[in-house]
Amino acid sequence: MSSRTKAAPAMDAGVEAVDTLVKQGAEIAEKGFEQAHSILKQNMDEAQKHAAVAQRTLEEAIAFGRGNLEAFVKSSTILTEGMQELARATLAFGQAAFADGIENAKALAAVKSVREALDLQAAFAKASTEKMVAETTKLTETSAKLAEKVMAPMIERMNQAVKTFGKPIAA
Repeated sequence: MSSRTKAAPAMDAGVEAVDTLVKQGAEIAEKGFEQAHSILKQNMDEAQKHAAVAQRTLEEAIAFGRGNLEAFVKSSTILTEGMQELARATLAFGQAAFADGIENAKALAAVKSVREALDLQAAFAKASTEKMVAETTKLTETSAKLAEKVMAPMIERMNQAVKTFGKPIAA
């Protein structure tokens, strides 16, 4: 028997052992790859969920900020218009008081006695004081109403903030 024939079974056994090792190694590598792929997929799915939540949160924050800006602009517009109205009313009152003063001066120039002048001046002072009190009361009430109107959009936003941020964050 030749040495080749004697070695053939050993070589076959060696080849078979190497084939078995290669197959086992391939199976182990494939299982490892599948596990790594599965873990990577799970991590990617989690990352996508977190990214979606972050995106929604950012969009909500932007929308909320936009709402705050709109409320501020609305309040500022109301304030500007209200201040203009108050200025017009104050100017009109000042003009009327000036006209009353001119009329009183003309009437004083036409008096014939000191008593008539004192009576005229007393009546003018009383009427001027009553008009001033009435106008001041009216301006105070108008100012208070204006303050309420100016604050309304801001209060609405604060209520929205409590409603929005008072709820649990969605996952």
